[in-house]
Amino acid sequence: MTEFPLSPREKAMLRRLAKGWTTAEIRASMGGTLNQVQEQQSRLLRKLKINSQKELIDAATRLARHRSEKGAPFKKGRKKVAFRLARQ
Repeated sequence: MTEFPLSPREKAMLRRLAKGWTTAEIRASMGGTLNQVQEQQSRLLRKLKINSQKELIDAATRLARHRSEKGAPFKKGRKKVAFRLARQ
């Protein structure tokens, strides 16, 4: 099991990826440039120790099902929260 801290922005991006949003849709909703969103996705790949966009979307979908410490998935406004991702 891997433990990693996620910022509120990273959690927001993962929520959108889990819903199937495109990079352009994520950029429009979160602001910034397309390159910035792609760089953030690359950082998430490294942080989560996964190798492809497909794995990132799969991880986002699994994490969206997890509950935070207070019982709300990806609760807005919280500081970094450690989530666990079971490698299968």
